[in-house]
Amino acid sequence: MTESMDVKVMDLCAEVWSWRLAESPELATYCGIHDRDDQLDDISEEAYAKREGAVRQFLKRAEEIDPKQCSRHKQSLLMLRDQLQEYLNGTAYKCYYFPVNFLEGMHVDFIQNMYFMNFDTVDDFEKFVLRMEKLPKRIEQVQKALEKGVEVGMVMHKHSVEDVPSQLAELIAAPIEDHPLIKPFTAEDKQVSDEDLEKLKTRAKDVLASVIIPAFKKLKQFLENVYFYKLRPSESILSLPDGEKMYQQCLNFHLSCEMTPEEVHELGLTEVERIYQRISELAIREGYSHYYDYVQHVKKKDKEQFDSAKDLLNHVNDLCYNKIQPKLPALVIPAPPILANAPTGFYYAGTPDGSRPGLYHINIHNLEAIRRYELTALSLHEGEPGHHLQSAYSLREQALPDFRRYADDAKYYLAPHRFSCYTAYSEGWGLYCEALGEEMGLYEDGESLLGRYTYEILRATRLVVDTGIHAFGWSRNRAIEYIKDHTLMMDYQSISDEVHRYVTWPGQACAYKIGELKIWELRHKAEKELGAKFKLSAFHECILRCGPVPLRFLQNIVDEYIRDNQE
Repeated sequence: MTESMDVKVMDLCAEVWSWRLAESPELATYCGIHDRDDQLDDISEEAYAKREGAVRQFLKRAEEIDPKQCSRHKQSLLMLRDQLQEYLNGTAYKCYYFPVNFLEGMHVDFIQNMYFMNFDTVDDFEKFVLRMEKLPKRIEQVQKALEKGVEVGMVMHKHSVEDVPSQLAELIAAPIEDHPLIKPFTAEDKQVSDEDLEKLKTRAKDVLASVIIPAFKKLKQFLENVYFYKLRPSESILSLPDGEKMYQQCLNFHLSCEMTPEEVHELGLTEVERIYQRISELAIREGYSHYYDYVQHVKKKDKEQFDSAKDLLNHVNDLCYNKIQPKLPALVIPAPPILANAPTGFYYAGTPDGSRPGLYHINIHNLEAIRRYELTALSLHEGEPGHHLQSAYSLREQALPDFRRYADDAKYYLAPHRFSCYTAYSEGWGLYCEALGEEMGLYEDGESLLGRYTYEILRATRLVVDTGIHAFGWSRNRAIEYIKDHTLMMDYQSISDEVHRYVTWPGQACAYKIGELKIWELRHKAEKELGAKFKLSAFHECILRCGPVPLRFLQNIVDEYIRDNQE
């Protein structure tokens, strides 16, 4: 083993990561690197072809390094090889033909990415205006990709795109002065004079009115007048060229372990039955003969609904800071400083220097759909010890190469033709943390425990329904009926949105349960083999400190942790 080989590994990892940031200014922005905030990613077919060539060269160089000659960075070398190979495994399916859907696309992503940008100085605002000026070309690239997809038979189903025209219509009709793209110019905490800000705002409004809105209109017309007449009739990607292989590759991408659709489906059926029994037992303990009656009773209780957004946010803050945080020391080592000032949903990761904190977002716009009893599980998943803590640990591990510290959590439509984001690791940890709430004594009554089972059984049904649609010919209606019959979701629109998500992102929804079950499997193995030497906090640190990894690597990492602690 030589130190020079470890240096060679880290140099190559750094080179690959620098190349990825250069290829994706949007990823750089997300990671807190703002020197290319005036650029957008190139999503042309030519750009993807060039990227494939570059990845092949990087993989060739990585394979020339002998892992046996490495000491400290052997794991990083093997992970780099794995990530590059997985990227190449997905290139055959050319999912860049699906660049817009009801969940993502430039009509959604551009606005979301604004959150990750800096808006403090004249230069920051100048870069944003320049990025706005490039948006019409990006929209044009979206249309070209859709057109080429029609030519080669790579087209979406209507459930993936039927809402996009109405989403575009909102952006087209929004008043220029109050448009979402103009919002950054209304921020109060900035180091820009009113005169300079007004000049930049005027430029931005002109770009919006003269080129961006016309580009949105053109894309909307293309979807309605051309693309919608070319959509595939089947929800399943089996109807696409090499669809069966493509779905297996989607599962490989998101699960990061070897499982067939049949294995995923059967596991889902087993998990649904197990969790259903837990819910039934809970209902009986609470005095109800059938779980449905208990669920209806809980949902109708006035105390489960929120009167205002302030009421909701106060409740979540109380959960996160007064109930969950005091119980964390027994589960994990003390939280890194990056978490110190983070406000309290979905989750956005912060940056390593803490300049942008990680944020657990709570949607206050549909209070009627939010139930108090669900928020303990949600807060454990999205906040601490879930994604917030998970992200903070990977970002602070400066000994890891950057490609292991950051998760590229965007452009899911590209999967499996993209760099891995290790969905099963990240979402598996989140779901595992929901279960930890029971050990922590955080589900203080039957209602909050019902909230935990509400989320868990939905994740289990995803294994059944996702594979049902894409491997076994299930129709949308059958998928909806299965979720309605086997979960606690009663709202038809919410169930419908779930199913449309599975149609749009094949395999992604399976990752939650698969990842959670793997973590439990590894924990039980460590408990058994270490006996009295097992410490839960040390096990959790082992899981968190490695950063996002494939499940097949997590197995090796935990095995090494067990060996080290047996000595």
